[in-house]
Amino acid sequence: MIRALLCLGGLAAAACDGEAAAPPAAVRLLHTFNPAESAALDELIATRGRPVTTTLLPFARAQSVLHEVLRAGEDCPDLVRIDATWLPGLIEADLLAPAPAPGRGGWLPEAEELAGYRGARWGLPHSLDGLAVVYRQDAIAEVAWPPATLDALVAAARALTRPGRWGLALRVDGYWLVAFLRAAGADVADGTTGALGVDGDGAVRAVERYAALLGPGGVSPPPPPPGEEAVDEARRFRAGSIAALVTGPWALPELAPAPADSGAIGVAPLPGAPRGGQLLVVPRCARDAAAGWQLAAELTDPKVTAAWSRRTGMIPATTEGLAAGSPLARQFHAALATARPLPRHPLSAQLFDDLNPALAAVVAGDATAEEAVEGLRRSWRRLIGGAAAVDAGAGAGAVVDAGAGAAVDAGAGGAP
Repeated sequence: MIRALLCLGGLAAAACDGEAAAPPAAVRLLHTFNPAESAALDELIATRGRPVTTTLLPFARAQSVLHEVLRAGEDCPDLVRIDATWLPGLIEADLLAPAPAPGRGGWLPEAEELAGYRGARWGLPHSLDGLAVVYRQDAIAEVAWPPATLDALVAAARALTRPGRWGLALRVDGYWLVAFLRAAGADVADGTTGALGVDGDGAVRAVERYAALLGPGGVSPPPPPPGEEAVDEARRFRAGSIAALVTGPWALPELAPAPADSGAIGVAPLPGAPRGGQLLVVPRCARDAAAGWQLAAELTDPKVTAAWSRRTGMIPATTEGLAAGSPLARQFHAALATARPLPRHPLSAQLFDDLNPALAAVVAGDATAEEAVEGLRRSWRRLIGGAAAVDAGAGAGAVVDAGAGAAVDAGAGGAP
């Protein structure tokens, strides 16, 4: 009788046709998870009621691709996992929706800080990261450890280097160089203050020193082809031909693939290291923002992040998740206690478009440190000048365009 009344009123077409109601549309997630995290994500998705479709963005191009996708507004994701350095640029381009009032407390202060910008909250912190020194316990007994300064770390690395073993593995990557810049009184450019960071002689000394550690007579193995760094480091570290390496928590699954291996390695601070994290954000163009925030809440649940930490080495963003997570993740978190984030400005992530090739040119012997740093100065002055013009009223969405254009235009000059 009820069904008949509904049919007459046109209120239950699906029931009248004998067809089941359409299932809810899948929540769309864009992310940059590594393989271990992706496997954990797939398992979580399989246990939830509403389906989720996922798209993996290669990290190297993810920021620019994400801007393109969100500006187009077509096939817009409901949730995106981003690096925290991308947040200011996405906000200035008006591409994100503000986060709802927090329904759960217990966030680590440094994680909560990363989710805020210009006095508002824009996402849920998913994990923390940064650079530290991961070392083999069986290799460091003969040196003073942990090193309190970068000079002490380099000295220890030289003492640990011998035929068949390198003392400290480094990457040809500007993010790895940051600690050396800071130790020399330099830094990356700061769009919030206009400080160039590399305008003094300290920047040249830092680049020279870093490149020498990767060269003949240095402490680091020869750089592998680009894109093969993680595999090469893990293979050498597990084989004992690297005593220690500078890396992030994302590398832990490959460095200690079995639970029994975790006690054989330790984590020490990298003096002057940068730190950051990963956030879950909802775009303004999201088809179902509520579903996006619901998935974000599930992914940041302390029990979930603790399980992921034990499996992938990630550092949870809550005190509860960290306490129940991997012991190595807790070591990593402790090692990052004195690390400092990059400036909270849209330009910060773009600086490495120039810094990476400049450093690579010096390591390869294609440029001197003086030439590379002078190229950086020209590039970063243009970036900061473009950002200042935008801040003065040229338009919010132009920040990323102006920065990217300057980086591309000046890229060749970054490492003459």
